[in-house]
Amino acid sequence: MAVIVDAHYHLMQREWFPEPLWETLASHLGVHVSGDRGQKLTAQEFATKYFPTLWDPEGELLFRKMDALGINTTVMLVDDFGLALGEAAVSIEGQNKAFADLARKHPTRLIACAGIDPRRKNAVTILRRCVEEWGMRGVKYHPDAGWDPNGRESYRLLERIQEWGIPVVTHTGFFFPPLHSKHAHPLLLDDVCSDFPDLKIIAAHSGRPLMWETVASMAAIHFNLHGDLAGWQTMVVRDRPRFRQILRRYIDIAGVEKILWGTDDPVYDVLIPTTQYLEAMRALPEDTSDGLRFTTAEIDAILGGNAARLFGL
Repeated sequence: MAVIVDAHYHLMQREWFPEPLWETLASHLGVHVSGDRGQKLTAQEFATKYFPTLWDPEGELLFRKMDALGINTTVMLVDDFGLALGEAAVSIEGQNKAFADLARKHPTRLIACAGIDPRRKNAVTILRRCVEEWGMRGVKYHPDAGWDPNGRESYRLLERIQEWGIPVVTHTGFFFPPLHSKHAHPLLLDDVCSDFPDLKIIAAHSGRPLMWETVASMAAIHFNLHGDLAGWQTMVVRDRPRFRQILRRYIDIAGVEKILWGTDDPVYDVLIPTTQYLEAMRALPEDTSDGLRFTTAEIDAILGGNAARLFGL
Protein backbone atom coordinates (compact mmCIF):
# COMPACT_ATOMS: atom_id res chain seq x y z
CA MET A 1 0.00 0.00 0.00
CA ALA A 2 1.26 3.48 -0.86
CA VAL A 3 2.64 5.64 1.93
CA ILE A 4 0.47 8.52 3.17
CA VAL A 5 2.19 11.61 4.59
CA ASP A 6 0.42 14.65 6.00
CA ALA A 7 3.06 17.24 5.10
CA HIS A 8 1.43 20.13 6.98
CA TYR A 9 0.08 19.74 10.51
CA HIS A 10 -0.02 21.96 13.61
CA LEU A 11 0.06 20.34 17.02
CA MET A 12 -1.82 22.76 19.27
CA GLN A 13 -1.94 23.90 22.86
CA ARG A 14 -3.42 27.16 24.12
CA GLU A 15 -0.16 28.36 25.67
CA TRP A 16 1.76 27.95 22.41
CA PHE A 17 0.09 30.82 20.52
CA PRO A 18 -0.35 34.51 21.38
CA GLU A 19 -3.87 35.45 22.45
CA PRO A 20 -4.42 37.77 19.43
CA LEU A 21 -3.98 34.77 17.13
CA TRP A 22 -6.65 32.77 18.94
CA GLU A 23 -8.95 35.79 18.75
CA THR A 24 -8.59 36.21 14.99
CA LEU A 25 -8.95 32.47 14.41
CA ALA A 26 -12.16 32.42 16.45
CA SER A 27 -13.57 35.40 14.56
CA HIS A 28 -12.86 34.06 11.09
CA LEU A 29 -13.46 30.37 11.66
CA GLY A 30 -16.66 31.14 13.54
CA VAL A 31 -18.00 32.82 10.41
CA HIS A 32 -17.21 29.76 8.29
CA VAL A 33 -18.69 27.26 10.71
CA SER A 34 -21.81 29.39 11.22
CA GLY A 35 -22.35 29.58 7.47
CA ASP A 36 -21.68 25.91 6.81
CA ARG A 37 -23.59 24.41 9.69
CA GLY A 38 -26.18 27.05 10.45
CA GLN A 39 -24.98 27.36 14.04
CA LYS A 40 -24.75 31.19 14.07
CA LEU A 41 -21.82 31.14 16.48
CA THR A 42 -20.14 34.26 17.77
CA ALA A 43 -16.35 34.26 17.99
CA GLN A 44 -16.55 33.57 21.72
CA GLU A 45 -19.05 30.75 21.23
CA PHE A 46 -16.84 29.20 18.57
CA ALA A 47 -13.79 29.42 20.83
CA THR A 48 -15.63 27.88 23.76
CA LYS A 49 -17.04 25.02 21.70
CA TYR A 50 -14.16 24.12 19.39
CA PHE A 51 -10.83 25.31 20.73
CA PRO A 52 -10.68 22.75 23.57
CA THR A 53 -11.01 20.00 20.96
CA LEU A 54 -7.76 21.21 19.36
CA TRP A 55 -5.49 20.96 22.42
CA ASP A 56 -3.24 17.96 21.91
CA PRO A 57 0.27 18.59 23.32
CA GLU A 58 1.16 14.89 23.49
CA GLY A 59 -0.28 14.00 20.09
CA GLU A 60 -2.87 11.54 21.40
CA LEU A 61 -5.64 12.86 19.15
CA LEU A 62 -3.24 13.01 16.23
CA PHE A 63 -2.21 9.38 16.57
CA ARG A 64 -5.84 8.26 16.74
CA LYS A 65 -6.56 10.15 13.55
CA MET A 66 -3.48 8.77 11.81
CA ASP A 67 -4.42 5.22 12.76
CA ALA A 68 -8.03 5.67 11.64
CA LEU A 69 -7.11 7.16 8.25
CA GLY A 70 -4.00 5.15 7.48
CA ILE A 71 -1.63 8.13 7.62
CA ASN A 72 1.90 6.80 8.03
CA THR A 73 3.77 9.98 8.93
CA THR A 74 2.83 13.52 9.93
CA VAL A 75 5.02 16.61 9.53
CA MET A 76 4.43 18.89 12.54
CA LEU A 77 5.11 22.60 12.04
CA VAL A 78 5.96 25.11 14.77
CA ASP A 79 4.76 28.68 14.10
CA ASP A 80 6.52 31.71 15.58
CA PHE A 81 4.18 34.71 15.84
CA GLY A 82 5.75 36.14 18.97
CA LEU A 83 7.32 39.28 17.54
CA ALA A 84 4.20 40.09 15.52
CA LEU A 85 1.44 39.41 18.05
CA GLY A 86 3.15 39.22 21.43
CA GLU A 87 4.95 36.32 23.01
CA ALA A 88 2.99 33.23 23.93
CA ALA A 89 2.93 31.90 27.48
CA VAL A 90 5.48 29.25 26.44
CA SER A 91 8.68 30.56 24.84
CA ILE A 92 9.47 29.72 21.24
CA GLU A 93 12.39 27.62 22.49
CA GLY A 94 9.99 25.71 24.73
CA GLN A 95 7.56 25.12 21.88
CA ASN A 96 10.24 23.82 19.56
CA LYS A 97 11.60 21.56 22.30
CA ALA A 98 8.13 20.10 22.92
CA PHE A 99 7.70 19.23 19.24
CA ALA A 100 11.22 17.82 19.01
CA ASP A 101 10.76 15.65 22.11
CA LEU A 102 7.53 14.18 20.77
CA ALA A 103 9.08 13.44 17.38
CA ARG A 104 12.03 11.71 19.02
CA LYS A 105 9.62 9.42 20.86
CA HIS A 106 7.93 8.47 17.56
CA PRO A 107 10.65 8.77 14.90
CA THR A 108 8.85 6.79 12.20
CA ARG A 109 5.52 8.54 12.64
CA LEU A 110 6.38 12.17 13.31
CA ILE A 111 8.67 14.78 11.79
CA ALA A 112 9.15 18.06 13.65
CA CYS A 113 9.91 21.30 11.78
CA ALA A 114 11.29 24.17 13.83
CA GLY A 115 9.52 27.52 13.79
CA ILE A 116 11.59 30.66 14.19
CA ASP A 117 11.14 34.30 13.23
CA PRO A 118 14.47 35.26 11.60
CA ARG A 119 14.26 38.73 13.13
CA ARG A 120 14.95 37.30 16.57
CA LYS A 121 18.44 38.29 17.68
CA ASN A 122 19.19 34.73 18.74
CA ALA A 123 17.43 33.09 15.78
CA VAL A 124 20.55 31.33 14.50
CA THR A 125 21.37 29.99 17.96
CA ILE A 126 17.83 28.70 18.50
CA LEU A 127 17.68 27.10 15.08
CA ARG A 128 21.06 25.42 15.48
CA ARG A 129 19.91 23.93 18.76
CA CYS A 130 16.66 22.75 17.16
CA VAL A 131 18.45 20.95 14.34
CA GLU A 132 21.80 19.87 15.73
CA GLU A 133 20.82 19.08 19.32
CA TRP A 134 17.13 18.23 19.13
CA GLY A 135 17.06 16.59 15.70
CA MET A 136 14.34 18.67 14.06
CA ARG A 137 14.14 17.86 10.35
CA GLY A 138 12.78 21.00 8.71
CA VAL A 139 11.99 24.67 9.31
CA LYS A 140 8.68 26.54 9.17
CA TYR A 141 8.55 30.15 7.99
CA HIS A 142 5.58 32.49 8.53
CA PRO A 143 6.66 35.69 6.74
CA ASP A 144 3.17 37.16 7.05
CA ALA A 145 4.25 37.86 10.64
CA GLY A 146 5.91 40.92 9.12
CA TRP A 147 9.13 40.06 7.29
CA ASP A 148 10.25 39.17 3.79
CA PRO A 149 11.62 35.68 3.08
CA ASN A 150 14.23 37.27 0.78
CA GLY A 151 15.40 39.73 3.44
CA ARG A 152 18.77 39.87 5.17
CA GLU A 153 17.59 38.25 8.41
CA SER A 154 15.98 35.42 6.51
CA TYR A 155 19.05 34.78 4.38
CA ARG A 156 21.31 34.26 7.40
CA LEU A 157 19.02 31.39 8.44
CA LEU A 158 18.56 30.01 4.94
CA GLU A 159 22.32 29.66 4.57
CA ARG A 160 22.37 27.27 7.53
CA ILE A 161 19.21 25.45 6.46
CA GLN A 162 20.73 24.77 3.04
CA GLU A 163 23.89 23.46 4.68
CA TRP A 164 21.85 21.08 6.84
CA GLY A 165 20.01 19.82 3.76
CA ILE A 166 16.56 20.03 5.36
CA PRO A 167 13.39 21.56 3.84
CA VAL A 168 11.96 24.96 4.65
CA VAL A 169 8.16 25.18 4.60
CA THR A 170 7.11 28.79 4.08
CA HIS A 171 3.57 30.15 4.23
CA THR A 172 2.26 31.54 0.93
CA GLY A 173 -1.09 33.15 0.21
CA PHE A 174 -3.47 35.07 2.39
CA PHE A 175 -3.77 34.92 6.15
CA PHE A 176 -6.04 36.53 8.70
CA PRO A 177 -5.33 40.06 9.96
CA PRO A 178 -3.55 41.51 11.85
CA LEU A 179 -0.87 39.55 9.97
CA HIS A 180 0.34 40.86 6.61
CA SER A 181 -0.30 38.70 3.56
CA LYS A 182 1.88 40.80 1.24
CA HIS A 183 4.97 39.22 2.80
CA ALA A 184 3.65 35.78 1.84
CA HIS A 185 3.36 36.43 -1.89
CA PRO A 186 4.94 33.51 -3.76
CA LEU A 187 6.99 35.84 -5.98
CA LEU A 188 9.08 36.74 -2.93
CA LEU A 189 10.42 33.17 -3.12
CA ASP A 190 11.89 33.71 -6.59
CA ASP A 191 15.09 35.25 -5.19
CA VAL A 192 15.26 32.55 -2.52
CA CYS A 193 14.99 29.76 -5.08
CA SER A 194 17.70 31.30 -7.25
CA ASP A 195 20.07 32.28 -4.45
CA PHE A 196 19.80 28.93 -2.65
CA PRO A 197 19.59 26.35 -5.45
CA ASP A 198 20.27 23.42 -3.12
CA LEU A 199 17.62 24.46 -0.60
CA LYS A 200 14.47 22.35 -0.56
CA ILE A 201 11.56 24.81 -0.45
CA ILE A 202 7.87 24.02 0.10
CA ALA A 203 5.37 26.83 -0.58
CA ALA A 204 2.77 26.05 2.07
CA HIS A 205 -0.79 26.17 0.71
CA SER A 206 0.60 26.79 -2.80
CA GLY A 207 -0.54 30.40 -2.59
CA ARG A 208 -4.15 29.39 -1.97
CA PRO A 209 -6.64 30.50 -3.05
CA LEU A 210 -5.61 32.78 -5.94
CA MET A 211 -1.85 32.40 -6.45
CA TRP A 212 -1.45 28.70 -7.10
CA GLU A 213 -0.61 29.35 -10.77
CA THR A 214 2.29 31.54 -9.66
CA VAL A 215 3.58 28.73 -7.44
CA ALA A 216 3.10 26.16 -10.21
CA SER A 217 4.86 28.34 -12.78
CA MET A 218 7.77 29.03 -10.44
CA ALA A 219 8.05 25.35 -9.54
CA ALA A 220 8.33 24.55 -13.24
CA ILE A 221 11.54 26.58 -13.55
CA HIS A 222 12.95 26.20 -10.04
CA PHE A 223 13.87 22.59 -9.44
CA ASN A 224 14.00 23.19 -5.68
CA LEU A 225 10.47 24.62 -5.25
CA HIS A 226 7.43 22.57 -4.27
CA GLY A 227 3.92 23.34 -3.05
CA ASP A 228 1.53 21.69 -0.64
CA LEU A 229 -2.27 21.42 -0.67
CA ALA A 230 -2.88 22.26 2.99
CA GLY A 231 -6.15 24.11 3.41
CA TRP A 232 -7.47 23.08 0.00
CA GLN A 233 -10.00 20.65 1.42
CA THR A 234 -12.92 23.05 1.27
CA MET A 235 -12.57 23.17 -2.52
CA VAL A 236 -11.69 19.47 -2.82
CA VAL A 237 -14.89 18.41 -1.07
CA ARG A 238 -17.36 21.17 -1.97
CA ASP A 239 -16.31 22.08 -5.51
CA ARG A 240 -14.77 18.93 -6.87
CA PRO A 241 -15.09 19.85 -10.59
CA ARG A 242 -13.09 23.05 -10.05
CA PHE A 243 -10.50 21.27 -7.93
CA ARG A 244 -10.02 18.58 -10.56
CA GLN A 245 -9.39 21.23 -13.20
CA ILE A 246 -6.92 23.12 -11.01
CA LEU A 247 -5.03 20.03 -9.87
CA ARG A 248 -4.72 18.70 -13.42
CA ARG A 249 -3.39 22.08 -14.53
CA TYR A 250 -1.05 22.26 -11.52
CA ILE A 251 0.41 18.84 -12.35
CA ASP A 252 0.79 19.68 -16.03
CA ILE A 253 2.61 22.96 -15.28
CA ALA A 254 4.85 22.03 -12.37
CA GLY A 255 5.14 18.26 -12.59
CA VAL A 256 3.45 15.85 -10.19
CA GLU A 257 6.67 15.46 -8.19
CA LYS A 258 6.33 19.07 -7.00
CA ILE A 259 3.00 18.68 -5.14
CA LEU A 260 2.52 17.46 -1.56
CA TRP A 261 -0.66 16.61 0.30
CA GLY A 262 -1.25 18.32 3.65
CA THR A 263 -4.17 19.13 5.89
CA ASP A 264 -3.36 22.20 8.03
CA ASP A 265 -5.20 20.29 10.74
CA PRO A 266 -6.48 20.20 13.39
CA VAL A 267 -8.16 23.52 12.56
CA TYR A 268 -9.43 22.49 9.14
CA ASP A 269 -10.89 19.27 10.51
CA VAL A 270 -13.46 21.51 12.22
CA LEU A 271 -14.58 22.75 8.78
CA ILE A 272 -14.15 19.64 6.63
CA PRO A 273 -13.50 16.23 8.24
CA THR A 274 -10.10 15.00 7.15
CA THR A 275 -11.55 11.63 6.22
CA GLN A 276 -13.63 13.35 3.50
CA TYR A 277 -10.56 15.18 2.19
CA LEU A 278 -8.45 12.04 1.99
CA GLU A 279 -11.25 9.99 0.43
CA ALA A 280 -11.82 12.67 -2.22
CA MET A 281 -8.11 12.63 -3.10
CA ARG A 282 -7.98 8.85 -3.32
CA ALA A 283 -11.06 8.82 -5.57
CA LEU A 284 -9.60 11.17 -8.20
CA PRO A 285 -8.44 8.41 -10.60
CA GLU A 286 -11.84 6.74 -10.56
CA ASP A 287 -13.74 9.62 -12.17
CA THR A 288 -13.14 10.43 -15.85
CA SER A 289 -16.59 11.85 -16.59
CA ASP A 290 -15.15 15.35 -17.13
CA GLY A 291 -12.48 14.13 -19.52
CA LEU A 292 -9.70 14.69 -16.96
CA ARG A 293 -7.56 11.76 -15.93
CA PHE A 294 -5.42 11.21 -12.86
CA THR A 295 -3.33 8.10 -12.54
CA THR A 296 -3.00 6.17 -9.31
CA ALA A 297 0.75 6.79 -9.47
CA GLU A 298 0.17 10.55 -9.57
CA ILE A 299 -2.13 10.54 -6.56
CA ASP A 300 0.18 8.20 -4.63
CA ALA A 301 3.05 10.63 -5.24
CA ILE A 302 1.02 13.59 -4.01
CA LEU A 303 -0.39 11.78 -0.98
CA GLY A 304 2.97 10.66 0.32
CA GLY A 305 5.69 9.72 -2.10
CA ASN A 306 6.90 13.26 -2.72
CA ALA A 307 6.98 14.19 0.97
CA ALA A 308 8.78 10.96 1.81
CA ARG A 309 11.52 11.91 -0.65
CA LEU A 310 11.87 15.50 0.53
CA PHE A 311 11.99 14.62 4.23
CA GLY A 312 14.16 11.54 3.76
CA LEU A 313 11.70 8.94 4.98
